[in-house]
Amino acid sequence: MRRMYPLLIAALLALILAGCGANSNNGGTTDVPNAVPESQSPVASSQGIEPTVTATTSNEASASPSESNPSITKETDTSKVPQAQLKAAAQEVIEYLRERDLKSLAQWIDPEQGLRFSPYSHINKDTDLVFKADKLPAFKDATKLKWGTADGSGEAIELSFRDYYEKFVYNQDYADAPNVNVNKIVGTGNVEFNGKEVYPNASYVEYHFPGFDKELGGMDWQSLVLVFVPGAADDWKLVAIVHGQWTT
Repeated sequence: MRRMYPLLIAALLALILAGCGANSNNGGTTDVPNAVPESQSPVASSQGIEPTVTATTSNEASASPSESNPSITKETDTSKVPQAQLKAAAQEVIEYLRERDLKSLAQWIDPEQGLRFSPYSHINKDTDLVFKADKLPAFKDATKLKWGTADGSGEAIELSFRDYYEKFVYNQDYADAPNVNVNKIVGTGNVEFNGKEVYPNASYVEYHFPGFDKELGGMDWQSLVLVFVPGAADDWKLVAIVHGQWTT
């Protein structure tokens, strides 16, 4: 029996020590953390790298390619230019033509291409006269210039600037024309308007009279077409004044 005492005492000591260890972990501080902080994942903390999350806002998701990437430029399609904007520019020019205000007209002329005068709908790059803004002839200048050839006869059109203006520019009160057309030509005959071929990026406004004498059935129609190209400052510049009429 005495031999069993040491074994009993050792077993009692082991039980007492085990109970003390369990109480220290449940009730007091501990050297082992119970959880990893929310801001730090086990993988990130072990490697010393913070996880990165990229979020896309609703504005970024809906942005157009040109807005999200400034290097992408938008091309201007002149066929989709708002009609009101172009008509307003043409109306200002047509008023200057009515008033014969060449000084104000010169401000609209394209500085590089100048202003072309075409006596007929089909622009002739070989015979049409083109003037820079500061080189427009004066009404008082009686010098006769060759403006092209007359349709039908083929004779040279030799007129002073005033005479040409009265016959092939403002020969009708176009500011009060009944038909004003944007990027569309109503007055047609055997001569086709080729403004878009000569000026590929142009837009134009036609002031059209369908006729004056009912007995002629419209064969006396008259048109004036103002041709514009986009300017450097998001505006319009005048490059051609084209006269149209019935031709045989």
